[in-house]
This record gives sequence, C-alpha cells and structure tokens, in this order.
Amino acid sequence: MDGYYKTARHQLDDGLFGQTLILSAFNYAKGQVYGVEFTGSYDQGGFSAYANVAWSVAQGKDWESAQFLFDPNDLAYVQNHWIYLDHDQRVTGSFGMSYTWHEGIHYSTQVYTDAIYGSGLRQDATDGFGNTIPNGASVPDYYSVNLGAAQSFKLPHDQTLVARLDVVNLTDNIYQLRSGSGVGVNAAQYGERLGFFGSLSLTF
Repeated sequence: MDGYYKTARHQLDDGLFGQTLILSAFNYAKGQVYGVEFTGSYDQGGFSAYANVAWSVAQGKDWESAQFLFDPNDLAYVQNHWIYLDHDQRVTGSFGMSYTWHEGIHYSTQVYTDAIYGSGLRQDATDGFGNTIPNGASVPDYYSVNLGAAQSFKLPHDQTLVARLDVVNLTDNIYQLRSGSGVGVNAAQYGERLGFFGSLSLTF
C-alpha cells in the first residue's frame, strides 16, 4: 500500500482548446493531489496473478495564466473554488492472471487475461440554477476485459519464436473516456471496441 499527498503553487496543466485541438499549457495558482494505492501479486509454479486499485483526488484553484482560453463565467468560478483536474479519476483498477504450461524443453503455452476499470474522467456539471461547474461531474464508469494466448517454440542457436493471439475488449463494451465537455476537453473520445490481434515474434 502506498499513499501520497502533494500541494503545489502554480500547478501546471494542459488542455486541448478550440476547433484545432492544439495542446496548450496553463497554470492553477494552487494545486493539491492526494490518494492511496493498493498493489498485490502472486506467483506459484506456472500461475501468476496481480491486482492494483488506486483512489485519487486531483484539484486546482484559480487560473493564473492563459486566461484567454477560458469562458469568463468559468474563470470567475475557478477563481474562488477548487475544481477537479481533467485527468482526475476517483477509482482506477487493473487485474490480471496467466498460466504457463511447459510441454518440454522446446515448447511452452501461456494463456492470460486482464481487465481494467475506471470510475470515469471529469466533465462539466450544472448546479440547480443552470450554472456550469467546470469538471464538476464525471463520465460513467467503464471496464474492459482482454484475453490472450501465446505459443513459444525454442529454435536452434538460442532463438525463440512466439505466436500470439489477443482479444481486446472481449465483451465489446462501449464506453466514453471523454464526453467533449470539461476544462480543455473539446472532443469526445471512446475506448477501443472488440478487436482481434495476432503476431509472430522472433528473438535471436
């Protein structure tokens, strides 16, 4: 388990502004980031597994540079309120396991699965009076499960050939990473759909 806390002056951040989506830098007069992370792993014979879960808060207050990039109402709000940074995601998790069979000195087979989970990045919200709260809400939580298998062949002269097949987003879950609203977020972004990938690699 690890914990961390950071307080900053002139907190640097980046955003994509305007229709051309050019990355631009700006500063918060004050910043604070804190959280805790839990990590575990297990290995026994050909089996291995890992898990990682993190809880985090990242906030800033008062834009003090590049103010021309922002809506005047948002600028006035952030001057007197802490807001969440656009990359703030409250809970993030990753999990995986694999098993390897050794059919002899020349062959081995590995199967594996892993998954990711996120509680969602930030987007704008509105209060009861219709006023915008920058980064005041988050997109829905999401997950993705992946599967794969790899077959290894030992070749002469210490060479190894590996044939690998991966299935990404097994459940074809449709999820948004960005909604197109929020500080420095002007385009919606989605996670990868169901995909099949194969490869051959030679180590020599």
